[in-house]
Amino acid sequence: MAARWAVLGLLAACVASAAKESVLNVCMDAKHHKTKPGPEGALHGQCAPWKDHACCTAETSTGAHQDQSYLYNFNWNHCGVMPEKCKQHFIQDTCLYECSPNLGPWIDQVRGRWGWALGVGEKAGLVHVLTAPSSGRS
Repeated sequence: MAARWAVLGLLAACVASAAKESVLNVCMDAKHHKTKPGPEGALHGQCAPWKDHACCTAETSTGAHQDQSYLYNFNWNHCGVMPEKCKQHFIQDTCLYECSPNLGPWIDQVRGRWGWALGVGEKAGLVHVLTAPSSGRS
């Protein structure tokens, strides 16, 4: 009887491990994402941490750093010159969204598509606001 429970426990651990891997190795089906994460050795600036396993291309990482970016037809200075520290924060946020293959826990698949809460066009509203998973505290 104990052996049966041990086998069931091992099976449950394997299934949980496979499920965890599947949400931590996925690219969103969104405007500038690759279909699968992989090496992208020439990522620019703040996107470089993902160069070994990225969902973005070098071109996308460069666009994330431009004041007037083609990525979403957005200008960091649309309300006046943005302070450099503030701009760096938003660039880092853009790199995380565009390049990370580990956003799976915050993504909901809807109608067979992936997207972003503040996304563009048909893909808008499909990803939860990116916050740390609940620690049980309110």
